[in-house]
Amino acid sequence: MTELLTLSPRARANREKIYQAAITLIERQGLEATTMDGIAAEAGMARASVFNHFPSKLLFLAEFFQRFTDDVIRAARSARLTGFRNRLEALFAAIGPIAHANKAMVREFASLAMGHGPLADAESEADDIMRTFFRELVDEGQASGELRADVDPDVLTDFLVGILTVTTHDWVNSGQKTPLQADLSARFDLLFQGIEKSSA
Repeated sequence: MTELLTLSPRARANREKIYQAAITLIERQGLEATTMDGIAAEAGMARASVFNHFPSKLLFLAEFFQRFTDDVIRAARSARLTGFRNRLEALFAAIGPIAHANKAMVREFASLAMGHGPLADAESEADDIMRTFFRELVDEGQASGELRADVDPDVLTDFLVGILTVTTHDWVNSGQKTPLQADLSARFDLLFQGIEKSSA
């Protein structure tokens, strides 16, 4: 999204209008039924303008996921908590409401992310952002003695990212009926029992 910095204010406003129109349609009728012509009509703009900013429908989902990840990390950091477990719960508290408010978009993204160029790239970038955040938590937890020092921080970070990804995909595949925040807490609690430093 660094290319946005080179756009004029008017071009950025038009791009945002197109993005919001696409998200509205995808949420309402799904990605497959959403067309570039429909997006142009919803945005009140020429079809060429839509293609100029988003050459593929998949790019709308890719940008959604990038924004989703940024929003989650921003919300988790704004809690200003310390300690591995507290910061982890702050992350879940951020993910849950944002995911539930965007169920249709999360479902669309999760169903297509694996093996699709721009979506796979977006998921990889989001994983890197999440991995950086988790590594901060792991380093803090080991430095404070909350986590076992003999656990490899890189391996643990990868486990955390994997559990987050798998739990979110399972939540989508099971129909998004349960609170995602609770699903994440339950799974991470099991892991935490193995990595928590014993008080004995």
